[in-house]
Amino acid sequence: MKKIFAMLLVVVLVLSLTACMNTSNTPKIQKVTDPTSVEGIEYKDYEDSLEGLCAYFADMGYAYDMPEATGDEMTDPVVMRADMIGADKGYKFTYTYAGETVVLELYSYTDTDSDFYKQAKSEGKITVTEELDEGTVDVVLSDNGKYLMIYNDPAEDAEREAAITEAFKGFYA
Repeated sequence: MKKIFAMLLVVVLVLSLTACMNTSNTPKIQKVTDPTSVEGIEYKDYEDSLEGLCAYFADMGYAYDMPEATGDEMTDPVVMRADMIGADKGYKFTYTYAGETVVLELYSYTDTDSDFYKQAKSEGKITVTEELDEGTVDVVLSDNGKYLMIYNDPAEDAEREAAITEAFKGFYA
């Protein structure tokens, strides 16, 4: 009797765990991989705009394609409150690359007189909020001064970060 009761308990436990592990409703974070070839991908083939920069980065394997918005920040780029850093527009891409979660933010600027833009240009950082210990973030300005990038890769892949920075800075330089 004890064996039957124990076996019944195991079956109930397995069934309940299986039900809890249903991941069909769990959002899947985008995954980015290096393209098979970047030959022939030139920034000149893209519009000189934030959307053009995003499309260029997607083709280079540095972001993912901007799909029709679904409202899911794990699969769509998040439209950022760019005005909070003096920018016109901004997108945040969260994805996995080589097993790490990477965050890439791209912004466009027309107001080069904002304090955020000036700080980015002089210090390579912007202070988003003084109240937070981590309120200052490293940024990169494009060589043409129209775009700003925030890149965070916990793997600290220096070679990939250098390639991304070079592509970013050179976009319509």
